[in-house]
Amino acid sequence: MNKQADGVVASALEHPEVSRQKLGFARSLAWVSLVLVLILSAVLTILIGNEVRETLLAKQRSFAGLMAENLNNQIYRRFTLPTVLRFRRIALRQPVQYEALDQVVQSIIHGLHVENLRIYGYGGIVTYAINQWELGRSDLATQPVMDATMGDQPIFTLDSAMPLWQAFFMVSLDSGTFTLRTTYPLRIENRVPSSGESGPIMGVLEFTQDITDDMEDVIGFQWGILGVTLVSSLALFLMLLFFIRRADHGMAQRVAQEQRLLRELHQHEKLASMGRVVASIAHEIRNPLGIIRSSAELLLKRPGTDPVGSRILQAIYDESKRLSQTVSDFLDYAKPKPLSMGIVDLAQIVRQALIFLEHEFKSREIEAIAIHPLDVCYLVNGDKDLLYRAIYNILSNAIQAIGSKGLINVDITEKTGKSKTVVMTIKDSGPGFDQHKLNQYLDPFFTTKDDGTGLGLPIVSSILLSHGGSLALGNASGGGGLVSITLPSASDEDILQDQNNDA
Repeated sequence: MNKQADGVVASALEHPEVSRQKLGFARSLAWVSLVLVLILSAVLTILIGNEVRETLLAKQRSFAGLMAENLNNQIYRRFTLPTVLRFRRIALRQPVQYEALDQVVQSIIHGLHVENLRIYGYGGIVTYAINQWELGRSDLATQPVMDATMGDQPIFTLDSAMPLWQAFFMVSLDSGTFTLRTTYPLRIENRVPSSGESGPIMGVLEFTQDITDDMEDVIGFQWGILGVTLVSSLALFLMLLFFIRRADHGMAQRVAQEQRLLRELHQHEKLASMGRVVASIAHEIRNPLGIIRSSAELLLKRPGTDPVGSRILQAIYDESKRLSQTVSDFLDYAKPKPLSMGIVDLAQIVRQALIFLEHEFKSREIEAIAIHPLDVCYLVNGDKDLLYRAIYNILSNAIQAIGSKGLINVDITEKTGKSKTVVMTIKDSGPGFDQHKLNQYLDPFFTTKDDGTGLGLPIVSSILLSHGGSLALGNASGGGGLVSITLPSASDEDILQDQNNDA
């Protein structure tokens, strides 16, 4: 039987622990998933942002190429041809020619957010510039300017005052942080466009456009993607963590319940073994004890017994009586008798127990008060003798806790909820229960008395459990012990059936 119980214990403990390990793995997996989602979100944001930025730059380059081509065309038609016809040659050092070119350029770039524009002649010398202080300088020509003289296509260069990753973390960007520089060879238009040949180069055009606002839009778009991804990921993670914690809490309750059931299983197994041993021993002890007690009682009643012998016989009688009660307690707890169910008035049982203990109340100067209405019946379906013994034991414990000069209050109420129950509370003016040992008072053989067996309250709890009730121990708010008994109320069907049986 013990091996079987141990097998049940091992089986019951295995599954909750395995489940809790799985929940722990799920919790770790949730955190790892969150980190991975954050990393993937950052990578996705960078990739999407780069794609948007490249698309934007491609459109900016396309627009800049069209503008450079338009400038080349307009300068040739509106300035180069008229100037050559009028002055026979191009000489931008002459104020008239320079102003004519400036008017053409300004009319074309007006409203197009061009920050600067230069035209380089041979040798990389600036022959025209919006900023006139740059005229005549040869140190401003960059490599793209030199390369433009060798090709037909515009050259685009992105100039930035800071790295892109640093701009990503800036609250705002100053104007001119990002500029697009376009370098384009100025050519004389071919008189025969269908020939496919390019005209000779007459200079190099270079202009810059401020695209900081567009880059800020791209960065804002990246932050939006990152924010939405992070918020959604965090929401999913918190939801997953919430469900994991709920499952963990439920599993903890299940483990606690399993452990409680296992303790009860061990306890019942131990009591079953003890019951078999005690039952066999009790039968062997009870008969000799009865003979010893009755013999001592008979000798006490005989006249002429000397005082010393009388005291010895009285001690023998008292101890044999106490030992007989202890044996009865063992038997009652180890092998409770079958229930004889019927409709019982709990208030009547209380009155009977109080009457039976009235002599002890008076001898100890203890006042017992039933504060519930005396004319109300509190009916339960149970064994009258066993319920009487349970109430009697609780009242006896209250008397022993008080000692002398105290008060015991007994109250009975009927409560309604999912099911109707009868609740009886017994409050005494004694020292109360030790809070640190409150869970031990219902354990068999646990006692705080020098001469106690530790079976009184366990027997009461066993009786109540067999009736579908419960026993609760605690301390009253004003001091003293508080014992609560809860029993299911008798149903109308039980009362009617009991009446039919009596009839």
